[in-house]
Amino acid sequence: MRGTLRFGSHLPVLIKLVQITDGPILEMGAGYSSTPFLHWACFHNKRLLETYENRKKYVDMFRAFNTDYHKIVHVTDWSSIDFAKPWSIAFVDHSPGRQRKKDIQKLVHADYVIAHDSENAKGTEYKYHHIFKFFKYRYKYNFIKPYTTIFSNKYEVKGLMDA
Repeated sequence: MRGTLRFGSHLPVLIKLVQITDGPILEMGAGYSSTPFLHWACFHNKRLLETYENRKKYVDMFRAFNTDYHKIVHVTDWSSIDFAKPWSIAFVDHSPGRQRKKDIQKLVHADYVIAHDSENAKGTEYKYHHIFKFFKYRYKYNFIKPYTTIFSNKYEVKGLMDA
């Protein structure tokens, strides 16, 4: 159990952004922490949530969450996603890791993009440092590893987690 707790290190960021936004949410990569949280956070208001996952075991695991407002979609090609939707939050935590920076570049219009696993960005397969130039604002939530970075072109995010 102890090792699995670190997989929820992005939850404080997700919780905060869900509270201050009200539009559609994109989840790229289902997970033990993010998918149940986002599902129940969107439940009461039937807020649109789309979860995309390429690993069948995760799609099957979370299939029960599939509703009119929460779509669980098995992905075979990440480029098939409609990135152009007006996302309030785009949470990026999918595999393969090298795909993340490509997809984040397609989400520059989202109110907030949350990228998980952002510690030592230059030394990992994620290479988030390549996408810094596409966003006006960014903030690294580094209270617990793995770190989580918030990107936005619309809102200053530096003090977001302090409020």
